[in-house]
Amino acid sequence: MQLTTPVPIQPLQPAIDYNSSILFLGSCFTENIGAKMAYQGFKTCINPFGIVFNPHSLMVLLERSLSGTMFSEKDIESHFSYLVHSDLNGTSIEAILTNLNTAGELLTAQIKKASHVFITLGTAWVYEHIEKQLIVANCHKQPQALFDKKLLSINEISDCLQSIISIIHKVKPNAKVIFTLSPVRHIKDGFTENQRSKARLFESIQSVVESKNAGYFPAYEIVMDELRDYRFYGRDMIHLNEIGIELVWERFCKSVINTTALPVMKAVEKHRRLVAHKPTDIELHEEHIAKSHLELLQKHPLVQL
Repeated sequence: MQLTTPVPIQPLQPAIDYNSSILFLGSCFTENIGAKMAYQGFKTCINPFGIVFNPHSLMVLLERSLSGTMFSEKDIESHFSYLVHSDLNGTSIEAILTNLNTAGELLTAQIKKASHVFITLGTAWVYEHIEKQLIVANCHKQPQALFDKKLLSINEISDCLQSIISIIHKVKPNAKVIFTLSPVRHIKDGFTENQRSKARLFESIQSVVESKNAGYFPAYEIVMDELRDYRFYGRDMIHLNEIGIELVWERFCKSVINTTALPVMKAVEKHRRLVAHKPTDIELHEEHIAKSHLELLQKHPLVQL
């Protein structure tokens, strides 16, 4: 008896193996899958500028970084920048500038060597700073009166996505760009508002995937159509719990990772479990870890531990 409605997924070409270099950008959902890839020892970089929810802000950060435009004091408020997530906050302007420009350099370096770039979009709702006339990546808990809230149109989103692909391919022409739509609901915007946002993102992604050299992984459909059960969600009933993430991860592995990488992943998993073990003999355990680490890298030198 079939108790779910499995979402068909087109295998990714080219598939990912341990020669691949993978960059994950976008909303918090991309961090979940990115963390799984890093755990398995793939060459992985996740959100140098922190979580970015909307496509416009992501486009701006890519454009600024890959054009070599340095961030300056005009991009900074007292302890933060409206262009990025609070992960890059600092106690001084100098510290924030260092964080911003270091992130920009890292993003550029990663794209130059990327084989695959995964971009997860979270929302089409954006906040525009009224005085600065700037769409912000994060409001940093500033007064609501400072911003106008608006919903990006399908054309605006599509233009952003096309620009993102062009910016990436200008630096790395053969990088495979794969879009996903985050299944995390932004219900603080409202239930109907969240649906409108996701619908616009979904249509924009599909139109760009059809017309550009880009791929699509149906994370949204897997969660909404295969899982659709609150047992796969955390206590907030919005974000997926570990079981939900693991189920999406299993579908991800089957569709994007080359089967030749699977034995290596098992070897990495065995090593990770050894490292996580809580021993009674700490000294002996450390010897076992060192031996396992050496043997794994000798057999699979491309693994990142």
